[in-house]
Amino acid sequence: MKDKIIAKATELFLKLGFKSVTMDDIAGEMCISKKQFTNIFATRKCS
Repeated sequence: MKDKIIAKATELFLKLGFKSVTMDDIAGEMCISKKQFTNIFATRKCS
């Protein structure tokens, strides 16, 4: 799923410009929620 999101983000960045694309845009294009988006890319720190 990460690869698909990265591919879609790259497509949007090239089409709309880096500063114009938001997390909402990418999540919307992927038909996922922002929470799902965040969970996919979450980094967990071990203490």
